[in-house]
Amino acid sequence: MSKRVAHINRILKLQHQLHQLSEWVLVSLDQKNRTLIENQERVLTALSGGDLALHDRFIRNASRRLKTIASEQSRLMETRQTVEAGLQRQERMMEVTRRQLGHMEREAKASAEKQQLELVLDAMMAGNDASLTQAPERTIRAKQDVNREPR
Repeated sequence: MSKRVAHINRILKLQHQLHQLSEWVLVSLDQKNRTLIENQERVLTALSGGDLALHDRFIRNASRRLKTIASEQSRLMETRQTVEAGLQRQERMMEVTRRQLGHMEREAKASAEKQQLELVLDAMMAGNDASLTQAPERTIRAKQDVNREPR
């Protein structure tokens, strides 16, 4: 049982790392988007005033640049939506894994308590002075060795 709990813990840690990576990607995409917006504003500012705004070549180049920025922003937003969807999926998976881990830990605890109770009862039935809080060490080890042997 403890191997399964450890395995689920490792899965949860991996999911958490993937979640952090996705968040980092989102931050990176947002930074790129801000850079594109700043570039777009610079081009528009240059177009709106100055002597260069009157030259056809400058207007043509600025227009191409604005189209390029718009297409990059479009791709960036699509990528961001994809990453956000993955992030939400990862959050749901982490929640399911957390619930599963909690369930497995409760099962492991209940199993250990049941085994300890069985040991105390066995010791009491054997006529030994056994406390209800702790079974004799020899009886516990003997019972565990019997449980480990193949049947």
